[in-house]
Amino acid sequence: MTHADEVAAERLEFAHPDLQRFPCLALAFRALRGPAGLPVVLNAANEVAVTAFLERRLGFAAIADVIRSAMEAYERNGAGKNVQSLADVREIDGWARGFAGRAMAGVQSTS
Repeated sequence: MTHADEVAAERLEFAHPDLQRFPCLALAFRALRGPAGLPVVLNAANEVAVTAFLERRLGFAAIADVIRSAMEAYERNGAGKNVQSLADVREIDGWARGFAGRAMAGVQSTS
């Protein structure tokens, strides 16, 4: 590889992501803009949903549905929760994992 090739390879161009095609990315942006505990909810629900997918209990397309459902429930019911300690994070995480586990029963997968 010549120096010119190396320089050309170092140039990166970024485009706006397609949030319809990548719904979990849209949910991540939403979590960053939302209440303090929302990123915790996203992470916990994602871990539960991905584990279920890997165990073939949930379709790939349903991962985002489980996460969205947990985030919406948190925004409706728990968003006023103060998140100031590790105990607060653990409480939200536990709630989100339980919610996601229960929500998977009602989610229809298209894949």
